[in-house]
Amino acid sequence: MTLPAGFPLARPDDVIAEIERPFTLYQPALQLVPVIVDVPHAGRRYPRAFVEGARLPLRALRRSEDAYVDLLFSGAVALGAPLLVAEFPRAFLDANREPYELDPRMFEGRLPGFANTRSLRVAGGLGTIPRIVGEAYEIYPGRIPVESALARIEELYRPYHAGLRHLVNRTQASFGSCILVDAHSMPSTGLDREGIAKADIILGDRFGTSASSFVVDAAEAAFARAGLKVTRNRPYAGGFITEHYGAPGSGVHALQIEVSRALYMNETTLEPSSGFSALQQVISAAMAECFARWSGWSDDWRQAAE
Repeated sequence: MTLPAGFPLARPDDVIAEIERPFTLYQPALQLVPVIVDVPHAGRRYPRAFVEGARLPLRALRRSEDAYVDLLFSGAVALGAPLLVAEFPRAFLDANREPYELDPRMFEGRLPGFANTRSLRVAGGLGTIPRIVGEAYEIYPGRIPVESALARIEELYRPYHAGLRHLVNRTQASFGSCILVDAHSMPSTGLDREGIAKADIILGDRFGTSASSFVVDAAEAAFARAGLKVTRNRPYAGGFITEHYGAPGSGVHALQIEVSRALYMNETTLEPSSGFSALQQVISAAMAECFARWSGWSDDWRQAAE
């Protein structure tokens, strides 16, 4: 999962493909740390029918994709942590939402009575089946069958979260605790809610409710030591995954890590930049330091990323 020389560029036809499975799980031969890394938004298999039925070109659909984040965090496996990567793209289905955050204006047919149709994310067009990408660009030219939306949830969303829950339960049973790293990337442009330019790394712990301060402090120190600007929670405090899985009082800590795309890719062409390999190494080194501190083990772990 490293980025080899001659890594193929993100040409549109490279990503038009049917979704063969909900996720791919990369596992170490032996899980050595109480850590899981999940990547819910880096899926780059866009079904042809979805692409042809959208009102936007493929490159615009990919604006919501956390491109190559699975590769950036791939070093976690060599450090003894499993890595769970969604195969479906975020524009098609968002695993970082409740299972049924659905906008009734999007669908032909009646939604289930238990659907959450009034959340702020639904109002903003960013429900489980997104209505928009980028700067409020509508994905669909009209309504889509409600059966299609429900099928995506049953066939992709539910298996993804079943797989993630299994990893969390297994890790906690084996180690007594679990730290879930929810890995994402973010556009470099724009300001946070206080009008300050975004940092290189934003750590989200739902304002202290999804992970203990020890977990977040270790991550902040590791990335800052690498020379990156790190902030917490603004404007990304964490989504459904950190909120749903994070239960520090029960020994499960969930930390969202957002990485600025300007550090590793061309945000216009969606191609990896010359800084990709260096950032990949920085993230591996930071994860080695975090894993060591979170596990209470020796500094030898830091050397494993070098």
